[in-house]
Amino acid sequence: MNLSRIALFSVLMFSLVLGFSASAAELDDRHALEGVKTGKAVFDIASGNPKAIVTILGIVDETIDGLKQQGVEPHIVVAFRGPAVRFLSSDSAVIPPEHAATAMELADRVEQLAARGVRVEACGITTRMMKIDPAKLIKGAHPVANTFNSLIGYQTKGYALIPVF
Repeated sequence: MNLSRIALFSVLMFSLVLGFSASAAELDDRHALEGVKTGKAVFDIASGNPKAIVTILGIVDETIDGLKQQGVEPHIVVAFRGPAVRFLSSDSAVIPPEHAATAMELADRVEQLAARGVRVEACGITTRMMKIDPAKLIKGAHPVANTFNSLIGYQTKGYALIPVF
């Protein structure tokens, strides 16, 4: 009796997974993107959690793919400020040892995004306050004077603000 319940449960779970896969393939953003030729967004990253940042950068990458698949040209900026800036440093003394491996993964993601045309900015106020040398930022990261100014400028230019905390 238990074996048949397990088999039935397995069949039901498999069916659900197939059902979700089929419906996920049908999902799109057609309604929101109707008539849109260019998708401009600035992701405001202020998290001190490098694993969360790596996840968000993966979602940024997926967002670019989604826009392109739907005929929209992406223009993406990722602005790092506050505790998030620490993880843009190539100076290992700035990164807590328990986050070293994740910081390396984050650096790879930033480099990949930069290669796709994403502009990654690091707040100069934060680098000054945290004593991070702007010259030692990872490949693909650009120091700016103040990411609040950047956020104001990009929003004024029509970029959608996507806050990430």
